[in-house]
Amino acid sequence: MNNARAPLDDIRVRQAIAHAINRQDIIDGAMFGYGTPIGSHFAPHHLDYVDLTGLSAHDPDKAKALLAEAGTGPITLQLALPPTPYARRGGEIVQAQLAEVGIQTQITNMEWAQWLETVFKGGDFDLTIISHTEPLDIDIYARPDYYFHYAKPDFVALMDQLQAAVTPQQRGDLYRKAQEMIAGDYVNAFLFQLAKTGVTDARIEGLWENAPTQANDLTRVRWTP
Repeated sequence: MNNARAPLDDIRVRQAIAHAINRQDIIDGAMFGYGTPIGSHFAPHHLDYVDLTGLSAHDPDKAKALLAEAGTGPITLQLALPPTPYARRGGEIVQAQLAEVGIQTQITNMEWAQWLETVFKGGDFDLTIISHTEPLDIDIYARPDYYFHYAKPDFVALMDQLQAAVTPQQRGDLYRKAQEMIAGDYVNAFLFQLAKTGVTDARIEGLWENAPTQANDLTRVRWTP
């Protein structure tokens, strides 16, 4: 969500959008059931992950009440979708779910070059659907020019502390606080972690179960005849 653009600069509207969305319907409808629901910008398989999905549980009635409290009147938002199947299929489901609480969306399907130039670089959008796959990249929420325009000073301070933290316990505490802060501010509507799927010969051992980086580590892979 573009936190700098009205009416999304109102936390009540962002919270309403989060409550309007049914994550499982998107996972089932767009991803054939593969995906893990998330409530913040963090990987569920990480040791410091906090399950915050309850903060934005599917609750259309609450979404409608929040919109009424915000007093925005009729809302129409632009939903920019890159060409990935999860975005195109998921976008149609999100559009229908938001319509159920009174938020209309106009979908614009974009190719990658257009999405990168308009949304990611230009910040000219209301809503978009995109998978962030870089490892431990929660620090992007501290960047003032990043495309969803958050950079809350308290969050920036957390990231500064994280840079100076030296023990796993210190870093874990800060990661948990960071997850809770962006979830509580409803910076984005967090959907799901993409599943790492693939088909391999059953005799191959040592492949990663998860994908901590965008790579295929074959250093410990072995084949048993």
